[in-house]
Amino acid sequence: IVKEVLNGFNCIVFAYGQTGTGKTYTMEGGMRNKAGELPAEAGIIPRADRQIFDTLEGQNADYSMKVTFWELYNEEITDFLASEEPSKSSEERQKKHVSLMEDGKGCVVVRDLEEEAVYSENDIYNLLERGAARRRTTDTLLNKRSSRSHSVFSITIHVKEMTVGDEELIKCGKLNLVDLARSENISRSGAREARAREAGEINKSLLTLGRVITALVEHFIHIA
Repeated sequence: IVKEVLNGFNCIVFAYGQTGTGKTYTMEGGMRNKAGELPAEAGIIPRADRQIFDTLEGQNADYSMKVTFWELYNEEITDFLASEEPSKSSEERQKKHVSLMEDGKGCVVVRDLEEEAVYSENDIYNLLERGAARRRTTDTLLNKRSSRSHSVFSITIHVKEMTVGDEELIKCGKLNLVDLARSENISRSGAREARAREAGEINKSLLTLGRVITALVEHFIHIA
């Protein structure tokens, strides 16, 4: 998938499953060792980062890279990388949401999403840890740290290449690494009131995602 991204394609990896199965750990893993060899517990994101930088540096490529990190919680988007205003309370900062919009070219984009330029693996690790600390989690009967939102960590890469006649070719690829909130049996997890409503929204969004993927695979004109 990383090779496809570096060739200018947009790719996505989903971590999907029931609560407590290790989706977040699979994506993020252990990131404490930020220098030298990757630790054995490194997740998909740091491993993909290492492969991206190793490949580009090995090719002596002229490139630029940016990262976005956001979550979808109760059908609202929150930008993890947005600067926090110290004068506001944590509750007020959490309410600062961004929205979806069409770009006029048939694509849907997240409006006003912060993009951070990165120049090394450590830059990406720092942004990942910064965003992960703001993600909504809670304690349930099935999981001591259950994610209550879907998170999307995206890396956009522009690579400049020279072609015949000294013309410049810019390849732009994007890697979306998505840690989905868990599917949950409400009665088994012990969710009540607000937590039960959260679980209902999560299950509904996962069902919708499944319908979208099915529609794309089957080449349906509409999504039922």
